[in-house]
Amino acid sequence: MSSKVMTIDAVPSVDIEKVQARAASGVQEISKTGRRLVLAYVGAWGFVYDRAVNVVGGTQKLFADAEKRGERMETALSKAMNRFERQADRHIDTFQDQFSGGAEQVTRSLSEAGETLEVRLEKQVERVLVNLGIPTRDRLERLNQEIDRLNAKLDEELARQHSADA
Repeated sequence: MSSKVMTIDAVPSVDIEKVQARAASGVQEISKTGRRLVLAYVGAWGFVYDRAVNVVGGTQKLFADAEKRGERMETALSKAMNRFERQADRHIDTFQDQFSGGAEQVTRSLSEAGETLEVRLEKQVERVLVNLGIPTRDRLERLNQEIDRLNAKLDEELARQHSADA
C-alpha cells in the first residue's frame, strides 16, 4: 500500500491591506446602494403626494369653474326669461285687443294662447339651455358621483400616507 503524502511547499502570501481595502470598497458600495434605495422609496412617496395635491387642486378648480359657469348661465337664463315674459305680455295684449268683444271668446283664446306660449316658452328655454351648454340633470348627477368617487379615493390615499408616515 502506498500512500501519497501531500506537502505544502509554499503558503500563498495574503496582502492584508489589499483585502481590507477591497472589503472597505465593498462596504462603501453597499452603503451607496442602500442610500439610493431609500432615496428611491422616498421619491416614490413624493410622487404620490404630488399626484394627490394635483387631484385636489384640479377638483377645486373644476368646482370653481363650474360655479362661475353656473353664474353666467343663471344670468343668461334670467335675461331669456325676461325676454320671454315681455313677448308673452305682448301676445296677451294682442289677444285681448283682438277678442275684446266677447268675454267667453277672449277667455278661450287666452287659454289656448297660454298653453301655446307655455309650450313655446318651454321649447325656447330648452333651446337656450342647449345653446348655453348647460348639462342635463343626469349629466350633473354623474359628474357629482365622479367627484365623490375621486374625493373618496383621495381621502384613502391621504389616510394611507398619513398612516405610513406615522
